[in-house]
Amino acid sequence: MAEPMRQPTPAISRVASCTATDCVHNRDRQCHAGEIEVRMSADGAICGTYEPEKPRPRP
Repeated sequence: MAEPMRQPTPAISRVASCTATDCVHNRDRQCHAGEIEVRMSADGAICGTYEPEKPRPRP
């Protein structure tokens, strides 16, 4: 009996440096989201997890 093909285990990747400094998941250019989604756009790959920070009320 033939052995079923095994799916490769996905590699864990890390975001080296995030330039979306206004994203809620970005602290010191490091992405702290639990996971990210990468989408394609006309300009190339974009972060689908990007969420802008909420404006803070003025004191």
